[in-house]
Amino acid sequence: MPIIVNVAGQVGQIKLSTTKALWPLFETVINSIQSLEDSNVDEKKIVINALRPERVQLKTDGQGKMTEELNHFETFVVTDNGNGFNTENYTSFLEAYSQLKVRKGCKGIGRFLWLKAFDKVTIKSTYFEDDLWHLRSFDFSLTGVNPEQNDSILKLDDVQQQTIVSLDGFKNPYRDSVAYSLESLAKKIIEHCLPYFITGKCPQIILKDNRGESFNLNSYYEKTYKDSLHQDPMELRGKHYTLYHMLLTEGADKHELHLCANNREVKSYALSNYIPDMKKKLVSSDDAYYYVGYLAGDYLDEAVNTERSDFDFSDGPMFSDTREPEIVETAVGYIRAYLSDELTKVADEKKTQIDMLVKTKRPQYRLLLNRHPEVYDRIPAGLPEDKLDLELYKQQQQWELDTAKKKHDIEEKVKQDATSDPSFQKLFDEYCENITELSRASLAEYVVRRKAVIDLLEQALEVDEKGKYSKESRIHSIICPMQTTSDEIKLDDMNLWLIDDRMAYHHFLASDKKINTIPVLDSAVDKRMDLAIFDAALSYTADPENINSITIVELKRPQRNDLAKEETDPIAQVYDYVTDIKEGKVKKSNGRGFANVQQVAFYCYVIADVTPTLKKSAARAGLVPTQDGEGYFGYNQTVGTYIEVISYDKLLKDAKQRNRALFDKLFEPKSKDLVHPELIR
Repeated sequence: MPIIVNVAGQVGQIKLSTTKALWPLFETVINSIQSLEDSNVDEKKIVINALRPERVQLKTDGQGKMTEELNHFETFVVTDNGNGFNTENYTSFLEAYSQLKVRKGCKGIGRFLWLKAFDKVTIKSTYFEDDLWHLRSFDFSLTGVNPEQNDSILKLDDVQQQTIVSLDGFKNPYRDSVAYSLESLAKKIIEHCLPYFITGKCPQIILKDNRGESFNLNSYYEKTYKDSLHQDPMELRGKHYTLYHMLLTEGADKHELHLCANNREVKSYALSNYIPDMKKKLVSSDDAYYYVGYLAGDYLDEAVNTERSDFDFSDGPMFSDTREPEIVETAVGYIRAYLSDELTKVADEKKTQIDMLVKTKRPQYRLLLNRHPEVYDRIPAGLPEDKLDLELYKQQQQWELDTAKKKHDIEEKVKQDATSDPSFQKLFDEYCENITELSRASLAEYVVRRKAVIDLLEQALEVDEKGKYSKESRIHSIICPMQTTSDEIKLDDMNLWLIDDRMAYHHFLASDKKINTIPVLDSAVDKRMDLAIFDAALSYTADPENINSITIVELKRPQRNDLAKEETDPIAQVYDYVTDIKEGKVKKSNGRGFANVQQVAFYCYVIADVTPTLKKSAARAGLVPTQDGEGYFGYNQTVGTYIEVISYDKLLKDAKQRNRALFDKLFEPKSKDLVHPELIR
């Protein structure tokens, strides 16, 4: 009793991704090629009709003009003049996993792939058998073959050998994943069947649609593909392969390696994942092009899976034989050698770009490139500056991660009492060296950030194209984000070092907050301070939990000239803040109880341009001009606070001066400081 195959169940077991939506069509074309291989006709020919819906879709060009829009393909009709569905082939068709064409790499289930992407397949085949012409026609769907007996004898004189396979009802999402262009379809068919074209065994293939467009795929191959074809014999673990190299100015949109089996493409690999410099087209003296490689060999023929969509090396060759990653990596090595000149040129240009960025704008990565020059190879070529900066940052993070892993390995060896192992000392030395170098890199990054902040402040102090100065809020935000406390932002988000490096570390900070909302104060005052900085006592004081100093910073818009008025006088404002705070209480740094605020030292900073009105205010407050004439200072004994007035020019100049040594060291290093001094050229 014959075994019955449930077609719907068989189709349900097949996996077909939308990226391989055209594989049922490819299967049909391959079947036609193989049928013609076994036939004796003189002119072997395949015609592929890619049919779109007859309905017309219109679209506007934005100016009211309507143009016709292409529809998706919905039916493919493949016609060939091969042997057709004679008794032997039809019997094989009815048998799942038929062995009839096993020598050609056929797995016997390709027809089930049709029904994964199409509603129905209609077959009409005219063939010559037993000295008679026969016509066999039937439908193939999830319910099976209908009708089952469909052979009839033709008694006409002008009968021609012909088989027509119609793939009807292209299903979604497969249909919508296929490009509209007939030329794109032509390229995909050629690339899938490329080994047939390469060996010259491909019959004439004509592709056309129902809009009058057509392509002779053999001519298209000759014109677009053939001239760039070269080949390399490749050997790996005693297995022999052929790697075909092609350089395509058209017909490709990325660099790829295709693994082939039984004269057809099975699996593709984006080469940019293996060679970062192959993200974009390569350029020779004449043209820009994409590289496409095709790898074929008996080993791959044996390892291809049932659906011919992947490789299963445990089901073909011996389990101990070569694995897929090793095959791909070996092929990539051959590709590197084949493209050596072009890749060297790309790498040199990329290195120049990276070095220029690091030298002029990102010197924090100089140490990374000195210690790990392999980073150049890991970064893709042709990146814009912002993405190149991001890639360098990723490599820096990877270095830090590798160092953290070394630390973990050291701790594990200590736990296992394996410190006497010779490898432990090497691991420990590498870790210490990395920590030292990463510390340098971290410092470099911090210095670069300081320079960027100073440059930003300098720009903010300049007049704009309308002759106006920046608002106070812009200056404030550069020094410290507004409407925040130190509990809400990171230390690196605050640039208090612009005023005084000693402000960088503190117990608590409030930026643009009302006095009665500051958690370390107990006060009902509704006034808003620009910056209030609270420092805990030093450890050797009588009560280390007390707040021992409060710093108040008042900022004014550049060139504001109404600062002598009582309501806008910044000196009077900070004095009032001190008085208001002293009338309340200050919470201890451990949050338990309140300290005597009268014993807290107050420091006030007024940052503003020294305009005539500010000079009057400073004189009225009895402040002393600084030696450079760009500010004032003094101590108000009545209020109990030290006060300093700093002009924006002085703030900027002093910040630059304090950091000058760091900037000079980082941005203009001496060659003796570098392992690879050529990087600063």
